[in-house]
Amino acid sequence: MINKLLNFGEDYPVTNTEEKNNMIIIHIKSKTDHGKCPNCGIESYEYHATYSRMIQDTPIHNTETWLKVNAYEYRCNNPECFIKTFNESLPFARKNKVMTDNLVRFILSVSIFMSSSSTSLILSFMGVKVSADTIDNIIHNIKIIDRPDVEEVGIDDVAIRKGVSYATAIYDLKDHSLLALLEGRE
Repeated sequence: MINKLLNFGEDYPVTNTEEKNNMIIIHIKSKTDHGKCPNCGIESYEYHATYSRMIQDTPIHNTETWLKVNAYEYRCNNPECFIKTFNESLPFARKNKVMTDNLVRFILSVSIFMSSSSTSLILSFMGVKVSADTIDNIIHNIKIIDRPDVEEVGIDDVAIRKGVSYATAIYDLKDHSLLALLEGRE
């Protein structure tokens, strides 16, 4: 039942949950049997080791929620590749990131309406541990993808730091998705 609610994919079942220090920790064990080398692209079925990652996820009932993921490191079998081992890529979190993709989207959806410091404060009440600087970094790393199917756009100014810096948000009126976040109000 819990796997269906959390749904990290059939290769990432929940093995245990625990609650301590006012946070929920969800244990996930990878069931993958192969990985693709990020350098040469060749698939490997040879395990090298296991590793553990702690990744913050969207809060459950306003409680800070973390995923403890036990995943695999694979050996690259291509003798010409300079990478000897590599970690499996997780479908719900980017490489070397400490937040799930869902949490990043959640943070962005709140931060679009207020400054980063206000967003950090509001999110702390909602069970998300994130600093204003991290929110600024997330906003600055947004990649703009051209979508030619957009028919109507909305434009709004948003505060990055209230009273200090502002940005212009351009979004699709049909589905309210963010198309661009431009510096300044011009």
